[in-house]
Amino acid sequence: YELSLKKKKPIDFKSIKEKQKNILVWIRNFEKRIDLFSNQIQEIVKGVPEDAFIYKDLPNYLNKIKKKPYVDIWVQKRLREAIDNNNWYKKNETEINKKTINNISEALAPIIFYVTPAQHFRRVINIHKQYLKKNYKLIICSKGIEQKTGSLLSDIIDEIDLKNEYAIFSGPSFAKEVAKGKPAALVLAARSIKLAEKISNHISLKGLRVYTSNDVLGVQAGGAIKNVYAIGCGIANGMGYGKSAEAAIITRSIIEMSRFCVSIGGKKETIYGLSGLGDAILTCNSELSRNFILGKNIGKGKKVSQILRENVTIAEGYYTINAINKIIKKHSINMPILESIYSILYKNKDPKSIAKKLMTRPTKEESIS
Repeated sequence: YELSLKKKKPIDFKSIKEKQKNILVWIRNFEKRIDLFSNQIQEIVKGVPEDAFIYKDLPNYLNKIKKKPYVDIWVQKRLREAIDNNNWYKKNETEINKKTINNISEALAPIIFYVTPAQHFRRVINIHKQYLKKNYKLIICSKGIEQKTGSLLSDIIDEIDLKNEYAIFSGPSFAKEVAKGKPAALVLAARSIKLAEKISNHISLKGLRVYTSNDVLGVQAGGAIKNVYAIGCGIANGMGYGKSAEAAIITRSIIEMSRFCVSIGGKKETIYGLSGLGDAILTCNSELSRNFILGKNIGKGKKVSQILRENVTIAEGYYTINAINKIIKKHSINMPILESIYSILYKNKDPKSIAKKLMTRPTKEESIS
């Protein structure tokens, strides 16, 4: 229209309408593509907003390692904006000087911490794969087992044939406490003790004691399964069964965890350390635990579907137990407490009847094997 006026030519309204129509069609298609891309990103990092350790507390902790702020966080811009406007995040904000980066290649560094929810780890690592230089070290902080495949997160790295050295960072810690410098102890597991020690020297702090291990499988097993038993303790708590019942669940769950650990190639003694017993004591006893709260709400009579729909945060144990249940069925591993929790979560069994069934099993000699 403006061009017609400048050239003093008659206005071709038919042509303008046709071009306008084409532009509107292009815009609609573009919007559909944007929405599709956004949905794909949301699916990849679904549940990310649940963990303050990702955007708030992990960077805060890392900044304490060096005087100069150096933490870069990769996240899709649109999701970052959604997170910043989330009321849960506003309540849990920590003082931190960090930079959010939309471009993956700019965000990667010689040491990379992965805190992606376990069920989306494979997709995220596949996105990063082409940008990872061989000398980059990967630290996996996520705890869980892939629901569809039963793979540990280290298995996923091996399956996609990444050449990078990696370590598993696990143990009893609430992110907000670690970020504030409160004392804690964690374990860093790598295929070799030498590599674990090398990485631990870069991430240790006065308030954080880092132990090393070469049991990559055992450390992952403990970190993943304790979430399941935290749900069980939460159910007992919500039903008002008392601390004695919760103590019984924790104690016997350690036995079940050790059976599972050995069955996948881990060391039994690892489960009695920080990543197993230590993490279970913390997670199974606190209302700061998402898994415990999920169980508590179930114990109070809420439906699992309703809780999952309403919660901003994600309890990894809900997904992990589905993967573990398939594995124990396949290998005939005796884990009655875990199977009971599974039947409540996935078969809608009544918690009271399940508790009665557990308590009335035939008596036997106590064993730690």
